[in-house]
Amino acid sequence: VERFTAPTLHDAAVRTARSTRASFVDLDVFLADSVPAAFDGLARNRPGWTPGARGDSLVHAGTPSTLAGLLWDIWAARVADGVTLRGDDPHRLTHRVVAEILPLLAARGLVVQTRSSAAVA
Repeated sequence: VERFTAPTLHDAAVRTARSTRASFVDLDVFLADSVPAAFDGLARNRPGWTPGARGDSLVHAGTPSTLAGLLWDIWAARVADGVTLRGDDPHRLTHRVVAEILPLLAARGLVVQTRSSAAVA
């Protein structure tokens, strides 16, 4: 497996297409109950961050529903073979992914395999 960061989905798709191994792109995630709240929270955690700004890695600030939509799009467009979700609080992120996001993806028919070093409460 090749794990990498990419500044855009296009860059991730190009790298995945060129790879001979399964490609997992890093995605920095900040979840909140609304998109504006997520934007505000991420801006507080990352001074200088603004929505749409190109950075070193992919960033998603939004709700569990918007994250599920992005993950679906990454899968459907074959941007990457997998995604490594990174958050400021890995335990909380893991819990929210399992409790809220995986059911949304399963409802769309996407089979998801998980592997985490963090315990889920």
